[in-house]
Amino acid sequence: MFKQNFSPMTSKWNKKYWLVFLSLILLGQSCSISLGSNAVADGGVFRSDDGGQTWQQKTFVRQDKKQIQSISNVNGEVVAFDPQNKDTLYLGTRENGVWRTTNGGDSWTPTSLKSGDYPCLQFDPSNTSILYTVSGPLVLKSLDAGQSWQTLYTESQPEQTVTCVAVDPLHGNTVWVVTSGGKILLSDDYGHNWTLVHTIPSGVVRAMEVLKNGSGTLAIFTKTNGIFLGTGRGSAWEDLSVNLQAFPGATDIRSVDLVEMAAERWFLGTANGLLSSSDQGKNWTSIPTLLTPQSIPVNAVAVNPENGNEIFLTVNQKLHHTRDGGATWSVTTLPTSRLPVILAFDPHQTDRLFFSTLKIKKK
Repeated sequence: MFKQNFSPMTSKWNKKYWLVFLSLILLGQSCSISLGSNAVADGGVFRSDDGGQTWQQKTFVRQDKKQIQSISNVNGEVVAFDPQNKDTLYLGTRENGVWRTTNGGDSWTPTSLKSGDYPCLQFDPSNTSILYTVSGPLVLKSLDAGQSWQTLYTESQPEQTVTCVAVDPLHGNTVWVVTSGGKILLSDDYGHNWTLVHTIPSGVVRAMEVLKNGSGTLAIFTKTNGIFLGTGRGSAWEDLSVNLQAFPGATDIRSVDLVEMAAERWFLGTANGLLSSSDQGKNWTSIPTLLTPQSIPVNAVAVNPENGNEIFLTVNQKLHHTRDGGATWSVTTLPTSRLPVILAFDPHQTDRLFFSTLKIKKK
């Protein structure tokens, strides 16, 4: 399971930077990273152990003599929970690489990707030491829980990046990627060879997932261009954007949560508000919240995987919580001045939640 942020700023990948990244990171050279010291910032990762009632900052890396090193100043892009190992999760960041914890966030260690932007992380379903990620024009793969990485694919189009990767949860050899130019690529051999199967409008992918129902259906949720559904291993595609037109602002997607229960439900946090679908995006329902539709975006959404009526959402630094599908809500203030952009239930214990933040740069 992984949760991505809504990343309101879009970065361009510079060719010179790509060459530096490739030489320093992929060839195993060390690369410095700016960490917090004793002056701890109020960002990074936060954890709740009591169902969202209270939160603790979880950013410790190590102590060097009198200085405490932390990730309190990093901007989170994606949180990925190891489906086979409780307490192990990965944090993909903007600019500061990929981090790993094996104790539920009590301490973090860097992977060998120590710099760069990593908006997407996926596990091989049969071996969670195997991970996939993307950064700039690259698709990367690790066979050893992030200790080393190999390049699987490099996007050749100038100024275009690979925005997301998805692995079939039942067939680990099947890997999908999407580029900022809209190319959808499929690999049947764990990422060694790629075939262009379709093209969608150019832009950034907010989330991408192969549905767990065994159909091999690929759902692509874009930042501003709507939702696309691919079936038959990419032989047939459906643009679901038209189904959101009844909700102005709904194609401005900020957060996605797909919940696998008796029937799969999709939840979207959008500039319109909170939406839900029980039929793979064909029809949508606006879930009642305390917000007037279109008044302020829902930045992050987390739905209890064991109870679809329990929903958390963030609006700026406020955390909204319902236990009855939106009939009633409570609101608390999160302990950060930054923007919470990733919010997720721990799939191993649903009374535990995590959020990560983004520091918005002043224009």
